Amino acid sequence: MLDRVEIMNYRCFAHVDVPLRPFTVLIGPNDTGKSSFLSAVRKLTERQLGSDDLRRGAESALVRVQWRGQNVTFDLATPKSARWSGPMEEIYPTRLFTLPSAGVSMKSQGTYAVVPDLDRTGSNLATLVDYLLRKDRRRFDAFVAAMRARVPGLEEINVETPNPSERQVEFVIDGGLRLPGDEASAGVKLLLFFVALAHHPELPKIVLIEEPENGLHPKRIADVVQLLRGLTTGALGGPPAQVIVTTHSPLLVDELDLEQDQLLVFERQPDGARTARPVDRDRLRLFLDEFKLGEVWFNRDEEGLVAPAEPRP
Repeated sequence: MLDRVEIMNYRCFAHVDVPLRPFTVLIGPNDTGKSSFLSAVRKLTERQLGSDDLRRGAESALVRVQWRGQNVTFDLATPKSARWSGPMEEIYPTRLFTLPSAGVSMKSQGTYAVVPDLDRTGSNLATLVDYLLRKDRRRFDAFVAAMRARVPGLEEINVETPNPSERQVEFVIDGGLRLPGDEASAGVKLLLFFVALAHHPELPKIVLIEEPENGLHPKRIADVVQLLRGLTTGALGGPPAQVIVTTHSPLLVDELDLEQDQLLVFERQPDGARTARPVDRDRLRLFLDEFKLGEVWFNRDEEGLVAPAEPRP
């Protein structure tokens, strides 16, 4: 797990230095740097940082993560000279997901000879389900049971093969009705993605997700948080993974436990620089006996979650 991230002169950040936990949630208004933070983590671990990532006007940039007491650092100085240090291979791979709110496609190309990887939009989901069905029946049965527990009326999940290179998910519901996967609701398709990710036999070590609540019924958000937190412990049979998500949903924030989860608040400063701070746990204790965390955020905005800023000299 990454214990800390420090960013200097990367995109919209002048300087950010924040602690992480196995399950970390990023909140803040639009255009406060949440997506850029995810990008910095992904690009560092995949060695993809380049001079285009320099903050405007800056001559050098640094992204550093702390991992098991060691620093993994990317140091970029113009013109286009970069230095890497630290056990990069130990924290690779990282996967960033930005899922369509209309739901992940239930059709994909590919075969089941190797464990399918899921791309940024969740494509290859049907191929992953097919792999579990044919190569890992115990995990497939657990995956189907987890979906049945969350989708009333669901009886079976099938995989159709219209041709040797194509896979399609099919649902059997309500006494035998066969429903092509792409005709299911957006929420069911998204839930299928999260359940399949939770049962993936070869998870990325770091999972980054943009706004996982998009397209979900409000009552399903708790299910998704439960699944994502399960990824961090290996509770569903896979290796543990660190999960970092962005959200605009107070309902998702309601599900956090500040004793084990991290909540980071992103803000835009008058000079255009973005900052990030952990919530003030001591301050929040005054409210959490009566209110949920998301309620406090909704009613008091981001400023109500963090310590008051120190006056400038």
